[in-house]
Amino acid sequence: MAKHNSGDILTSDWNPVIGCQRYSAGCRDCWWLDGIMPWQIRLGNLPESVTEGEPTELEARFDPAKLRPKKGIVGVIQHGDLFWDKFSDGTICRVLDVVDQVAREREEKNFCHAKFQRATDNTKYIIWTKRAERMANVLEQRYPQGVPPYIACGVSVENQTLADERLPHLLRVQGHRFVMIEPMLGPIDLTGYEDVDWVVLGSETGTERARPLDLNWARQVRDFSLANDLPFFIKQVGSSHKKPVRELDGRTWDEFPIGFCK
Repeated sequence: MAKHNSGDILTSDWNPVIGCQRYSAGCRDCWWLDGIMPWQIRLGNLPESVTEGEPTELEARFDPAKLRPKKGIVGVIQHGDLFWDKFSDGTICRVLDVVDQVAREREEKNFCHAKFQRATDNTKYIIWTKRAERMANVLEQRYPQGVPPYIACGVSVENQTLADERLPHLLRVQGHRFVMIEPMLGPIDLTGYEDVDWVVLGSETGTERARPLDLNWARQVRDFSLANDLPFFIKQVGSSHKKPVRELDGRTWDEFPIGFCK
């Protein structure tokens, strides 16, 4: 899946909980709710009881053995929003407990490998959300000394209003931080939000109703990233997910922060 898609920042994902509901402008034609979720139900990978607006915990997926084989850049809860208010603090902690456990095991192996000059495993677990304030609140409480370096936290924004509403909460997170501009529905000036580690941008795709991205919007974000020496990644700028358009002014942008590798 993700590892075969040059426009995806992920190697794989892990979804012990699923569920969300439409929250802001970018959710109108949600790829998960409208496409992936019904398809997974038809395949039998999800119970038929799964419905939009209801949280579901998939107990078998909480087994650390389900997460251990996933390496590279692993998306945590891509089939929903971990910080949705219908997921309890206890559920969020269960998810992070497994991530922390598997990451600690990997760090122990890396320590042993380093003694014998073997390659180490720099797997990163990334989480992004539209519920930025709750994410910051939960992570500040759970990790008072800062989010561990194997986790990266992002906030999804679609336009300037939402950027200015959500990104101040992202800056409260002490650790790897990234801005996910997808779907980009208007121009966004990131001035004042320079203290992040990565900027990712993508257009809306998937249906004939997909709202087009003005390339000048993308250029503004690219120029901001270049001026501030920030890694910049374009997932797509066209409206088709089957034939993604990834070039901007003659080149693709596939930049990752140091230590992040698919």
